Amino acid sequence: MSDTIFSRIGRWRLGCLWAISGGAIGGGLFLLLIVSGYLWRSSAPDRPEVTPVLTIFVRPSISPIPVTQTALSFEPNPTDTPEQPALPQDSFLHGQLVAVFGTGGDGLRLRNQPSLNGIISFLALENEVFRVTDGPVFGEGYMWWNLVNPYDNNKTGWGVANYLRSVDSP
Repeated sequence: MSDTIFSRIGRWRLGCLWAISGGAIGGGLFLLLIVSGYLWRSSAPDRPEVTPVLTIFVRPSISPIPVTQTALSFEPNPTDTPEQPALPQDSFLHGQLVAVFGTGGDGLRLRNQPSLNGIISFLALENEVFRVTDGPVFGEGYMWWNLVNPYDNNKTGWGVANYLRSVDSP
């Protein structure tokens, strides 16, 4: 039995020797790689410093941009003012349908009273139809008619006859 114990101890020592020598060789190779990497690193050429570039894209917004008074000021041109259409030859009848025309797409301002100083109640669009309910009233060089939208009674006000025509006319 003693032979088997000694033979086991000998094998164990022989196995440890291989493990220790393998670990020493591996550790030495690892150290050699670290030293060679350090030496090669110091001999590498210097790289120029790169400045990072950051581009910021501003996402469009639907928020209104405040407009200053200086942005709205301009020198008036004589051609900027549209020519005023002539007064209609015929007078309108109460209850007659009339359409807005001749505003160049700007629309007709319907006011709360027959005056240029009247508060603008509503902006009537080009070719929009209204019913005549009152007038004519002459004031400030214009003939004014009280108009009501036949489909929406909230759209009402005094409009200048120069920008109205009978729906019956071509």
